[in-house]
Amino acid sequence: MILSGISCFFLWFGTSESMMIFMLCLYNGLSISAWNSLDVVTTESFPTVRRGAGFGFCNALCKLAAVLGNMIFGSLVGITKAVPILMASSVLVGGGLVGLRLPDTRANVLM
Repeated sequence: MILSGISCFFLWFGTSESMMIFMLCLYNGLSISAWNSLDVVTTESFPTVRRGAGFGFCNALCKLAAVLGNMIFGSLVGITKAVPILMASSVLVGGGLVGLRLPDTRANVLM
């Protein structure tokens, strides 16, 4: 997530079409891998009896945040390109830093 936020920040410096395509490919690759690993971490953080409900709760919040994010991004894109890029970058880096505080459950049996 931190690398995804950093690559999102560098979208601001895109000057040519080929550079923007490269930066968007880098950003999409990093963000897709970050979201897939986040899906694995969230399910492994819950005990087995609560895993389905916990994963469903996290996915419901993600869907709500996606709708709100699209609405906010759409309203900010008309102002300037700096505001949405900096906001998305800071949220991704902040989420990555918060993710570092997740518990390490590799040695624990979650039942």
